Amino acid sequence: MTATRDATKLSRLRHDVPVVAHGGYFNSGFTGPLCRAAQQAMASAAAGELTEGRTGPAARARANEVLAEARGLIADLIGAGDGAVALTHHATDGVNIAVQGLDWRRDDNVVTTQIEHKGVALPLGVLRRRHGVQVRAVGWTPGTGPAELRAALTDAIDAGTRLVVVSHVAYVNGVVLPVADIARAARKRGALLLADGAQAAGAIRVDVTELEADMYTLSGQKWLCGPEGTGALYVAQAILDRVQQNSVGWASCETWQVDGYFTPNKDATRFEVGTRHVPAVAGLSAAIRWLREEAGLDWACERGYALAELARSRLARLPGVAVLTPAEHAGLVSFQLPGGPDRLVAHLAARDVYIRSIFGYDCARLSVGFFHTEEEIIAVTRLIEDYLRGEGVR
Repeated sequence: MTATRDATKLSRLRHDVPVVAHGGYFNSGFTGPLCRAAQQAMASAAAGELTEGRTGPAARARANEVLAEARGLIADLIGAGDGAVALTHHATDGVNIAVQGLDWRRDDNVVTTQIEHKGVALPLGVLRRRHGVQVRAVGWTPGTGPAELRAALTDAIDAGTRLVVVSHVAYVNGVVLPVADIARAARKRGALLLADGAQAAGAIRVDVTELEADMYTLSGQKWLCGPEGTGALYVAQAILDRVQQNSVGWASCETWQVDGYFTPNKDATRFEVGTRHVPAVAGLSAAIRWLREEAGLDWACERGYALAELARSRLARLPGVAVLTPAEHAGLVSFQLPGGPDRLVAHLAARDVYIRSIFGYDCARLSVGFFHTEEEIIAVTRLIEDYLRGEGVR
């Protein structure tokens, strides 16, 4: 693609995510910019509910079509087979379904890392409190790369390990973990692997078959530029019956009896419970189509990486800054700085530039997406440089 065509395409895409025109949107790792296609799809679906109602055969058929389309688009996005995707409300929802669905015994253990989001760490904490399961969280220090993490995780897995839970992309510093290698190590010990894809879907290419993940969870509001309250859980068909249902409703089963006996759905939709916000699901589908058809996922991922690499290299040159993000990264650039991260976050927020700090790691994190410009990367890193020169640090 020529520079002119690339610039034209970027201009069109930035028009589709208008909030980024403000110049300070660097927290997509928390909540990404909502794309115009998603907003329009939500508005259209909500208008239909208002004027045509939400009950009756025609309305229910429309709702079911929206849900089915979303499952299909997500399955195609992550390389999953038919019937392997359940809609959730967020990535953490999927983690809880997967973690609580296994038949835990007191002598079991689960292996994870210390750079997992609290949406992983807290559900594992429930296992410890309710079932006496040992949670083995392998250590991490700034500079630890994916190879070292893989080795530490592999060493922690033993005959008592039932589940390994890792991020595909770590929220702390954006490192891309070798999920397939970890999955194979887990499988040798008879353990399952759950990958948290909240920071991966939309930022890097995802293929759950190549990853050899037994389960994979994602959210719609981050790098997919979709609405909040949307997400999905992939469960491989081969292990479907090993993951028990903890929350069950009318959407979970094929048949049911008044005494509580029921036949669960034959696919991953058994993990869906009841009524969903159909406009939000329609918005997620529209966001995925926009990302794939208008942006092009490969183009978006390559551009996002290049811009994040620009930010990483510029921050690494600043005096007193220690960049925690390695070369194998995806959109998230984390760094430590004199005075700690919170003062910098507040300093930038006062200038309508939004980044975040990461609890427990004394670092600030910059989220960089394909929709940014090189000029914006240079501008935000210059603001950080000016802050370090004394405007914010005394």
